[in-house]
Amino acid sequence: MTNSEYPVEILPYDPQWIARFRREADLLRSILGEQIVAIHHIGSTSVPNLQAKPIIDVLLEVRDIEELDHYNQAMGEQGYDPRGEFGLPRRRYFPRSADGRRISHVHSWQTGDTEIRRHLDFRDYLISHPQTREAYGRLKAELAFKFDGDRDNYVEGKHAFCQETERRAVAWGSAVRAQALETDRLALLPLNPAQLNHYLNRPRQLEAALHLNLSESILTDPVHRAIRTKLHNTAGVDLQKLLWNTYWLAVIREQEFGAGLIGFKGTPRKDGMVEIGYGIDTSVRRQGYTTEAAAVLVNWALAQLECQAVVACTEKSNIASIRVLEKLGFSLARETDEEFNWIRADPVSY
Repeated sequence: MTNSEYPVEILPYDPQWIARFRREADLLRSILGEQIVAIHHIGSTSVPNLQAKPIIDVLLEVRDIEELDHYNQAMGEQGYDPRGEFGLPRRRYFPRSADGRRISHVHSWQTGDTEIRRHLDFRDYLISHPQTREAYGRLKAELAFKFDGDRDNYVEGKHAFCQETERRAVAWGSAVRAQALETDRLALLPLNPAQLNHYLNRPRQLEAALHLNLSESILTDPVHRAIRTKLHNTAGVDLQKLLWNTYWLAVIREQEFGAGLIGFKGTPRKDGMVEIGYGIDTSVRRQGYTTEAAAVLVNWALAQLECQAVVACTEKSNIASIRVLEKLGFSLARETDEEFNWIRADPVSY
């Protein structure tokens, strides 16, 4: 017999949890409308390959947290139980149950609250660090078995692990975000493995997390394959290797539009050379954004001790890419029947 209202049940990861989150998000939008700034899938059901309780955790960003109280009746009519802060300052908590089983938790904060980033960093850290994710899954299964589903003891048993993981996750998230590069027109944001995964499979969730619109036209089949390779190469790596192996999102600041992806094909080789690649949305081509983004990232690379030169490879038919490299002052290093190979070993002025 447990001493909690709903005993803990740990199940293997189920891809249908994503569909359940989307239905939950649609229901919340129908109730709250323009009060919503963003809706995030958090908690263990949001982490692929992690065992979890089959309860969907939703993080709701709203414009005014106090205004949300006026929707308590409407939320209640759809099965949500308004419980106010429920132990966490500034939060509004709405659990939902059906047929005697808890099916979702909605945690609401006003946009900009520090609690939002804390939850997203914890989720992204687990997605990005397989060993930690696997250890957490084992711990949860062991505790559920040991305490026969008793929620209070289960929660207490994983408290220390969660606290330490959260500490590392917040530090890791802050360190990655601190690497963003900016010009007057652009921001280059290095994407962590969780964000790469979201761009590939759940772009709307990445848009909500970054508060941006994202280009989908750049997600061609070759880019899909490249992202999958990057997900493999970035899993669990330290920050410096992540920056070389990930894609950087090129954001047009005035439009709040993630318009392109740019990055390197791994860390510099033994000879100090590293290859760059990039792509941008067709709607914003011929405005200098690709050249500007590439200049910023080339200069970042050449400032790293392990990098002696940046190289690029273009098909002879790719006139747009050739013009970018010529504007950046790359020199033609080698030519084949189908390709040009380019190199630059000193910083770019732009």
